[in-house]
Amino acid sequence: MVNARIRFARSDHGAWPLMKRAGSADEPRMAGRRAAHRRRRDLRVPAAQLGVLTLLVAGTVGIVQHGSEPEPTVAVAEAVELDDGLLAAREDSRAASRGTERAAAPDAAPRDVVVSLHGQERAVQTTGQTVSDVLAELDVVLSEDDVVTPALTTIVTNDLEVTVSGVVTTTETVTETTPFEMTKTKDDLLLKGTTIVETEGREGVATVTYLVRTVDGVEVERTAVTEVVESEPRDEVVRVGTLKVSGSGPLSPSQAKAVARSMVAERGWSADQFTCLEKLWTKESNWRVTADNPSSSAYGIPQALPGSKMASAGADWRTSARTQIRWGLGYIDGRYGTPCNAWGHSVARGWY
Repeated sequence: MVNARIRFARSDHGAWPLMKRAGSADEPRMAGRRAAHRRRRDLRVPAAQLGVLTLLVAGTVGIVQHGSEPEPTVAVAEAVELDDGLLAAREDSRAASRGTERAAAPDAAPRDVVVSLHGQERAVQTTGQTVSDVLAELDVVLSEDDVVTPALTTIVTNDLEVTVSGVVTTTETVTETTPFEMTKTKDDLLLKGTTIVETEGREGVATVTYLVRTVDGVEVERTAVTEVVESEPRDEVVRVGTLKVSGSGPLSPSQAKAVARSMVAERGWSADQFTCLEKLWTKESNWRVTADNPSSSAYGIPQALPGSKMASAGADWRTSARTQIRWGLGYIDGRYGTPCNAWGHSVARGWY
């Protein structure tokens, strides 16, 4: 590769070429000028780049002959060092400047945009460059609770859909219930398959105030801010019978109580009512199926007077605890309403 020496000089009239050949009559004058400007630094660059250098510097290329090798000389306004990296940097800078100028010139062609303002759609043509420009053209004033989709800085394209949603915050106070749970316990005093609700369940009650956020009338968020508990939930307790009664003979007092407990539950009476019944019939017969009062002819667990009355509940009234209990509960229900009322009368009068 052939190298060339470039010398930078200055004249009173700007850039000037050095056109004389070595050995001519002007050689002393040119040598003097070279000496006057020897503070300028000579650079060696590939000769193939001289054409590019000519375009980059303000001056004219001239040839000064040194022996057999030509020396291209460029005169400029002031000394600069030109190399491959500087050339590339200048070209990149110029290309970037041209791109910036093109980007700065907005596309003035109108675009079709659909704008939805709080649920009301509107098709518009706009020359705005961003979503913010479009809303400004429509004189839309946004509040701090408005939500814009897409973002205000989004570049507008054809068929873009812009949505402005209004967020409204309100409070709402409601009464809510909390469900109760159910627990079951086994009871060997109840006939198998019988269930008794020992403690009725109760729902809890609370007053709750919510912060409600809606967008164009549609709820999007609900947050509880206060809660006042009026009552706690109460679990329901259910007793499940496990007692098995077999055989055809008379039932024992404990078995008869199990049958009576089940029948009381079937009538919808509470466990307290069975407690009263247990006291009443313990006093009357001690829960014996064959209990007989010779002085009054009262018979059986409920001490029916006469005992033959129980035949209305079943022909086996003499030996069946179930038949006697069924009749006795019907009698109490018809005359006293509940076993506890019958027990109260017995305590007061000595009979029922």
